[in-house]
Amino acid sequence: MSKTVYRKCPNCSHVNLNSDYCSECNTLINIKLRRKIEQEERQQKKVKEASEKPNAVTQFFEKVLVHPNLVVRILARIFYSVWAAVIMIGTFLAFLFSYVAA
Repeated sequence: MSKTVYRKCPNCSHVNLNSDYCSECNTLINIKLRRKIEQEERQQKKVKEASEKPNAVTQFFEKVLVHPNLVVRILARIFYSVWAAVIMIGTFLAFLFSYVAA
């Protein structure tokens, strides 16, 4: 036997029978479905914010590379170059190990 569910629309106060959406105004009235959609939207927002926000090292180098002091800028460029080289070597080693393992 199917379960009979009456849901009252919070928007227009129309009572709906066995429906997730209001038959009058098409508003989502299923609380569980609404919460699930809101959670998915929050997760997508978190992922988007995390991907847009640069990490602390990148933020530091962006600030220091435009520093008004010439000595600080030169040192920053040297360290940035070394940091980039270390990242490239690490990437190459990871590629090499994955290639050998496969």
